[in-house]
Amino acid sequence: MAGKNRIVIKQSTNRQKYAVIKSSNNKTVAVTETYKTKQGVDNAAQALKKILKNAIVIDTLKKKSK
Repeated sequence: MAGKNRIVIKQSTNRQKYAVIKSSNNKTVAVTETYKTKQGVDNAAQALKKILKNAIVIDTLKKKSK
């Protein structure tokens, strides 16, 4: 994924969701506040995507769903 900025959606230890903005060289640029709902973090990720037009969204929560 070299050359692409990423918005990575993650879950904290207290089960709240947040997004991490990673640069193309894999450095963390920013971390959002935490959200209680998946919809909240999805809205934040889509708002960030409007600003970071070349970014891709990676949802790590989909792998953990039960």
